[in-house]
Amino acid sequence: MGIVGITVGTTTRRRLLLVVALTLAFTVAEFETIPPEGTPTEIWGSIASTFIWTSLVWDGRTRPTLEVGLHVAAQLLIFVGIGLVFGWAPLDVVWMGVTNTAGGLLMLVIFVRFHRRPDGAPTTAAANLLLLGAAIVAATVVALVGGFPYLEVGQFDRLTLWWVIRGVVYAYVGGVTFLGMFYGARDTVAPAPRWAVLGLIPLGIACVYATYQAPDLPLTWALLLPALVAGSILSPRGAAVYSLFVALMSAVATLHPINRFDYVGFLPGSIIIDLLLTVSTFITIHLSIRRLQRVTATAELDRQRRTAQEQATLLGTVFESMSDGLVIIDPSRKVVLHNAAARQLVGKRILVGEEIDWIDYLGFQRLDGEQITAEDLPGVGNEDFQRQLVVRNEGADRILELGAWALSGTADRMVVLFSDVTAERERLSELTGFAGVVAHDLRGPLTSLHGWLELVEDSLGGADTGRAAEFLSRAQISSVRMRQVIEDWLAYTVQRNGLLSRTEVSLGTVVDEIAASYGAGGGQAAPQFDVSADHAVEADRVLLKQLLANLIGNAVKYTWPGERPCVEIRSFLDAEVGFVRIEVSDRGIGFPPGEEEQIFEEFHRAAAHADTYAGTGLGLSLCRRIVNRHGGSITARNNPDRGATFSFTLPAA
Repeated sequence: MGIVGITVGTTTRRRLLLVVALTLAFTVAEFETIPPEGTPTEIWGSIASTFIWTSLVWDGRTRPTLEVGLHVAAQLLIFVGIGLVFGWAPLDVVWMGVTNTAGGLLMLVIFVRFHRRPDGAPTTAAANLLLLGAAIVAATVVALVGGFPYLEVGQFDRLTLWWVIRGVVYAYVGGVTFLGMFYGARDTVAPAPRWAVLGLIPLGIACVYATYQAPDLPLTWALLLPALVAGSILSPRGAAVYSLFVALMSAVATLHPINRFDYVGFLPGSIIIDLLLTVSTFITIHLSIRRLQRVTATAELDRQRRTAQEQATLLGTVFESMSDGLVIIDPSRKVVLHNAAARQLVGKRILVGEEIDWIDYLGFQRLDGEQITAEDLPGVGNEDFQRQLVVRNEGADRILELGAWALSGTADRMVVLFSDVTAERERLSELTGFAGVVAHDLRGPLTSLHGWLELVEDSLGGADTGRAAEFLSRAQISSVRMRQVIEDWLAYTVQRNGLLSRTEVSLGTVVDEIAASYGAGGGQAAPQFDVSADHAVEADRVLLKQLLANLIGNAVKYTWPGERPCVEIRSFLDAEVGFVRIEVSDRGIGFPPGEEEQIFEEFHRAAAHADTYAGTGLGLSLCRRIVNRHGGSITARNNPDRGATFSFTLPAA
């Protein structure tokens, strides 16, 4: 596992082989080029090789495993073995090996522990700076403990400074370039032209050559020119490859006779070149990171802009194609925006941005004909507005149902949604009158039936007619239930005028009331109820009871002859947030396949069972209307074995 969490596989093994080979080569080069005491060697890559090698097998955060320890031991063995071959004293070479290996591990731990996104190569300017700081700390610690040739523990002079700078340039440049090559991002958004990339090679060679060829001239700045160009056009991975290329050229130039820099003064020319190489590498990586972030951010902005335009087009289409009117108003009730349906529904031109007396302009009135005031209209301080109002439109009254809600993300603006409910109100009025007439006409006969049943029960009191008395008792219960249903509907039509009276209703309580009215009778066993309806809904109790009574009644009625009705009522939270789903299942005759929607139509009855089972075909139509008025939905399906299941949703309490 490397610092990017890559399992040691084929790719990682190849990287390990490359790093091991380079470690061997650089260790030989650094011991072979060690000059006499008093000056640092031109090549010293031990800290960098330990950092890169270990980063492939350890994440720097977890406790090192035995495998990690073996890799570290192999690095130390290479350093000590090559040092002994070149004739260094065993204690000196062991000490240098231990300190340089520890320095590489310290650099890795610092980088990973403080890098907020430890994903391998530096992906931010801060991470790039952090890696440079980790290299400085590691090289300084190694120098102070005498980990470089000819340094004593605690020695601090200009030679110590030279070694620190040399250690930093190899640690940072080696670490940032190899991490960039292994884990750096490719530029898939806006890659640089191939001719520009190829042009960097001769430009870099020329600038390195000029720097080393004429040390007396102020040409060291030439290394910065290709660094700026490379960082501006290359991806982080490409920038890492280019920086490594320049570093290798500088190493070769250092060993070549063209190198005329010496070690005279506090900061000699050779050390200045090291500092400049570190700075140029830092600039190249920094600019490439910034460039990729800018290109990525620009691409994301373009994507978001396209998405926003598509959404705006879609919303505009929906906005204009709505059959309901939609108006957005500001705090002074001035119209900011409206759709075409709003103009059609009110029958007049809606003036945008103008202050208007809407009551007078549209002729708003209450349903009872009373005049309204400005406080009765939607606006600031009148949020969550919902009301039905009459609009006078050239002599033709139109009833609109208005709803208004605060528009989030805006300064006190509100969205007003309204629809034409004139036809619905007229139909409701007709149904209300019909229900009132039916209730009035049936109340008298049912009252007489109830009285006659009481007389029959009293007259049979002294005879041996126990079974007849039981049937009469059940008939009386049924008549009471019928009377209660009619009373409920009459109270609903008279007292509520067809409007919903939403309250919190316990499903279990309503189901228990309905189930209690069923019992043995007519030669058929009493229905078996399996109820698990523990939820509460926000509904009109009268309509809810009528809904469940219809569904349960159908489940009991449409049973195979001679079988005991079995009804299951279940409730659970629906997938749509804020709704409860209720299911009523039976083991009856079901309905013909393909009629899942037709059975909810008015007066529809299955032809196969119309002669066997009595009914009007209005029950399920009423059920769907009740559910729809509560904002829910209702479906029907045949069970896999037998019977049917009716499923509907209601708002949760």
